[in-house]
Amino acid sequence: MNNLTLSMIVKNEEKHLRGCLESVKNIVDEIVIVDTGSTDNTLKIAEEFGAKLFHFNWINDFSAARNYALRNSSGRWILYLDADERLSPESINELSEIIKKEEKTGYNCTVKSIDSENGRDNQMFYVRLFAGSKDIYFSGVVHEQILPSLVENGYQIKGSLIKIDHIGYNIDNAGKKEKAKRNLELLRVEHEKNNSPYVEFQLALTNEILENYYEAKKYFLLAALNNSLDTAYRAHCYTSLALIYNKEHNIEEAEKHLMNSLTLRKDDPFTHLLASKIYLRKNDLKTSLDHLKKAEKYNEELKEGKKNRDYSVYLNEEEILFCGLTISKKTGDQVSLKEYYRKLIDFIYTHDGQNNRLFVKVIEKVIGNNPLEPEDMYLFCKQANSKNLPIFLELLKDYNQFNSKKDLIYKLSESHPDNAEVKKLLAELYTAENNHQEAAKIYLNLAEGNSNDPSVYFYLLSFYITNGNYKKLITTVNEIESKFYNIPEVADRIKLIKTRLTEIL
Repeated sequence: MNNLTLSMIVKNEEKHLRGCLESVKNIVDEIVIVDTGSTDNTLKIAEEFGAKLFHFNWINDFSAARNYALRNSSGRWILYLDADERLSPESINELSEIIKKEEKTGYNCTVKSIDSENGRDNQMFYVRLFAGSKDIYFSGVVHEQILPSLVENGYQIKGSLIKIDHIGYNIDNAGKKEKAKRNLELLRVEHEKNNSPYVEFQLALTNEILENYYEAKKYFLLAALNNSLDTAYRAHCYTSLALIYNKEHNIEEAEKHLMNSLTLRKDDPFTHLLASKIYLRKNDLKTSLDHLKKAEKYNEELKEGKKNRDYSVYLNEEEILFCGLTISKKTGDQVSLKEYYRKLIDFIYTHDGQNNRLFVKVIEKVIGNNPLEPEDMYLFCKQANSKNLPIFLELLKDYNQFNSKKDLIYKLSESHPDNAEVKKLLAELYTAENNHQEAAKIYLNLAEGNSNDPSVYFYLLSFYITNGNYKKLITTVNEIESKFYNIPEVADRIKLIKTRLTEIL
């Protein structure tokens, strides 16, 4: 009998498979690969590593394929990975020691998903290594689990420092949505058979990726209210609910779910960052800054590996620092402003490259309200990406060099033509120049794109009033009332407008 078997299922993984097998080749005694229909060079790569190859007709059930792989795995210990995962080199020693043991145990490992597109990696802590047995099986047609079977068969579950890097979600948002669409149908089938809170949790996450927020909220709430679901997952459900309600401008609901999350788990960095943004929106600047400092502290602990987390999101340090600058400027707290500015400079300077150092000078000019040169604007646009653009735009809102700001926003609108916040800043510039016709075109485009920002629709109201277009005025009033009925200040404002319209018309 082999000591350690790597057990895998694959399909068309020539892009990833070699890296996965390279990461384990010096520790595994047997590689078992079940192919579900590859048409590329996946099998050729597997053969190079001496893998035992098996074929399985795909039946839309990941567990069925996994269990077929298990039945063909002869190791005393089983490690299961996906092709887009890699065993971290620093985990080899601990893994070597574990597999010397004779015990009926499953070991939790940290699986870190890399996401450079959004700048927020996340990690989960669950069993990937366990003692082999013919009685052990996977369950669930998608997001399959081994833990229920291990518990059912009397296995001990222990922690480990073994780390696995998952690079499969290090893709753009369109790619993530494609994967989510595939998983959604399988999850729906699974939910019909098994309405467990874990399946509901996965349904919620999948709908969130697809921006099906109504469905996401429904399943997050169902999962969160079920005490049998792991506490970390329940806390994440409440945080996700707060995130969605915040996007929908329902601050009261967002704050309620935020408090539920923090009651379950007080030291999650992402939840504290979200809390900071929600309280900033409420103009409770002291509470906002307090939560930001907690986010920063717990994020450092997470990065340093001081605590294992069942489900955690790593924060992009740039985002924390720019948030700190934004809050500090609004509060007028010069101590905090200098602290976050110094940290930002240190962060940028630790990244090699002349451009990063020059970018420090650009940020200094923006914060100091000094004019920008054309090369400054070029560098600003070059550095702006999906991770930091929202924070850059926050800085620009307080930038009062009109000509430089106008030229920079024009350039940003060219490099980020689909970004709603860039469009709004551009519309504000047109308004400042009394070019209301161009501003209205932008706001109308945003409204047609189903914008969740009430200010977009209120601008259109003022535009239609000025132009005497009462038909569109009434249509827009009804749209605001329908779309933002859950925001008290918007509802009150619309009620007043309708009263005045009745008097006029």
